[in-house]
Amino acid sequence: MVAALAMIVLVGSASPRAAAERDTEVTFSKHIAPILQRSCENCHRPQGGAPMALISYDDVRPWARSIRNRTASREMPPWFIDKNIGVQEYKDDPSLSDHEIELIGAWVDAGAPRGNPSDLPAPIQWPADGWTYGTPDLIVPSPEGTIEAEAADWFGEWGETPTGMSRDRYIKAVEVREVRTWEDTAATVADEGRAALGLFVVHHAVIGADKLENTLKPLDCGNETTCANDDRKFWLVHELGQNATIYPDEVGVTLPADSVITFNSMHLHSMGREVRARLDVGFTFHPEGYEPKYHLGATGFGSVTQYDFEFDIPSNDSDVMRDGFHRLTQPTKLLTFEPHLHSSGKRMCFEALYPNNAREILSCADYDHNWAKVYVYADHAAPLLPAGTIVHVMAWYDNSVTNKNVVDPRNWKGWGNRSIDDMFSAISRMVYMTQEQFDAEVAERGGSFAFATSQDQQ
Repeated sequence: MVAALAMIVLVGSASPRAAAERDTEVTFSKHIAPILQRSCENCHRPQGGAPMALISYDDVRPWARSIRNRTASREMPPWFIDKNIGVQEYKDDPSLSDHEIELIGAWVDAGAPRGNPSDLPAPIQWPADGWTYGTPDLIVPSPEGTIEAEAADWFGEWGETPTGMSRDRYIKAVEVREVRTWEDTAATVADEGRAALGLFVVHHAVIGADKLENTLKPLDCGNETTCANDDRKFWLVHELGQNATIYPDEVGVTLPADSVITFNSMHLHSMGREVRARLDVGFTFHPEGYEPKYHLGATGFGSVTQYDFEFDIPSNDSDVMRDGFHRLTQPTKLLTFEPHLHSSGKRMCFEALYPNNAREILSCADYDHNWAKVYVYADHAAPLLPAGTIVHVMAWYDNSVTNKNVVDPRNWKGWGNRSIDDMFSAISRMVYMTQEQFDAEVAERGGSFAFATSQDQQ
């Protein structure tokens, strides 16, 4: 009888401790699944762009250690904004906090427990066709091309495809997907001596809209302020690993009636197996009757782009810096920050040099040639730059054995279209404003900016 009472006491006293341990245990259902939903499922799902789904526990458990390692090194999710400098508010930011990375590490170290299925969040209903922004209103496919398993980079045009549009429409969002219509998955190529560019075959494409009778020619920014011939008409540089482009509600970009989508300035590279592929361009439109406040302006700082023989990246050097300057002649709001380098590129920053001699870092991001990301500023954080501002663009390069994307660091690198060459391009979507519009937006945000003089702030 005494023994039985002792057992009851022991069980009763252990139960609260066990409950507390269960509450503090990191589990897939309660802690990890919400992180994956927010930051990983966008690509890691059926019909997504990643090679495996990370939705259910059974999906995720075999990859637990890899997930811990890739998130701890911040390789995944691919988002490379410097969290210690410049603007920190961007749309669709999937990056993980230090706490979330610690949770993933603790979960894996504990054996990756499943936990209580009732703790799982409601599943996300992703479009079954693989689009991330949602099923588009219009999908325009490019012509197809075949890329050999091992070949030199290819440059040229893929032609054009009619949109079938009978009237002009304003674009809310556009997403470009690389579609493999055939792939030799059995092909193997030795990795030794090859750049780590095995995720996509289309490095970039200049995609634009024009009337059927007037095909767009490849654009040359030169020293012009804008790369676009008509800032009201759709024009986009698609790059490998790029996220969907969502225009702010106040910015109008037109897809004209009776138009074609052109696929110019294509850059393709081999990925170790023969592939036949195309690009699908998905458009989501504003409702009919929508009228924008602004029209999209430039898509790049053409005057800082280096095309000539002065662009020289020495061999076996892990920290090469190059920079350039662009002067804005009218009030401007930056919508995006988009570094465009090549395989040895490792980092880019934008700095604003204001007319009152103040200076401010706007954005910095590391660069991986497999993921040419577009960072879209939150509407209330989009940099406002007065006329006369000089945008200072800085880029750093790693042409050494420490960069997995470099084929042979014994070679110097100059400007060129091939991935093994390099580039220095500052791509940024922006809108040009009247002084009245600029002043009104400054006032709406409280009027405290680095470019304002002390008298302005009084």
